[in-house]
Amino acid sequence: MRLVAGQFGLMVLAACSGTPADSAQTASPTSPGSQQAAAPCRLPFTDFKAAGFISYPEGTFTTDPSAAITPDPGRPGFGRTVTSPVLNGVAGNGNETYDWRFSRWLPASYELVSPNGAQFAYSEVIPDPASQGIGSPPLGTRLHVVDVATGRDDVVYQSADLLSAAAFRPEGIYLFQPAGFADTFLPFYVWLFDASAHSAHKLLGGKTVGPGTSALTAGAFWIMATDPNHPKSAPTLLRVGMNDGSQSTWFEPTSTFAGFLGLDGLGRPIVATFSGTNGDSGKTWMVTAASATRQIADQGFSATAIADGHGVWLAGNGVFLYTAAGALRKVSTETGGWILGACG
Repeated sequence: MRLVAGQFGLMVLAACSGTPADSAQTASPTSPGSQQAAAPCRLPFTDFKAAGFISYPEGTFTTDPSAAITPDPGRPGFGRTVTSPVLNGVAGNGNETYDWRFSRWLPASYELVSPNGAQFAYSEVIPDPASQGIGSPPLGTRLHVVDVATGRDDVVYQSADLLSAAAFRPEGIYLFQPAGFADTFLPFYVWLFDASAHSAHKLLGGKTVGPGTSALTAGAFWIMATDPNHPKSAPTLLRVGMNDGSQSTWFEPTSTFAGFLGLDGLGRPIVATFSGTNGDSGKTWMVTAASATRQIADQGFSATAIADGHGVWLAGNGVFLYTAAGALRKVSTETGGWILGACG
């Protein structure tokens, strides 16, 4: 699932293992020869025509026929893998990822794969069979969990609320309500499905905090949201406490356009800004603490940021790797696509 607000979509959900505490400063990209090279790997990627891998460090993109997903004739918007065992999930380029444990493509986004890679989740809105095609409201939501090894697809939870699966974590599956961000400002909720209890409960919400792009870290919900009173202004990055709903502002862009790209391996937000003037390539920032930033690129990125053991993978005018040492390297000239998972 990708929730889209403007030109920016829902980004990778990285685990938070530390507290950002750097002071504001600027880091300049270094030349490839001065960087410590990461281990060779293959980066799952789609150019929205087909999915495959970008080889690192060579940067060559090669499509993989085994990534093919065919439409489910009985469920518009859903698909199934060509590779056996057949896996059901969401259709459409950009909604897939590669499971390195089982060496196969999954019809689900990276953040919806279980931590051990053995399962993935997806949500399905239940249509009203009596609507007769006139657009009656759906009857609710089904939450599916699919076993990667066998293809078994179980409905583990059903609700009259309209929910969307957002992240699969050790503690359960996070669900967002409403199911998709619209261009209206609606009360927003975060739910957690507990597999051991076979139930879900509300963790957070009720306030108007959207629309915007979002991510989850341990104990916190991040959202890049526009002020309802000033809908044409640049969005603000908010950190919302998962336990008490407390809200704090972490980044207020002065540029006309801003996009939340995701989180690094320490749970620090990454934001791109653009002035909107002709020829402006933008800038990319790491938000190290509330109101403290470090510039990591002299250009803005506009697609998924994926954090793994190599660093943070960024896509825009090419595919780049930003390492923990603060080095930025252009890995590939591929443009206009999505990074679909960790490099393995």
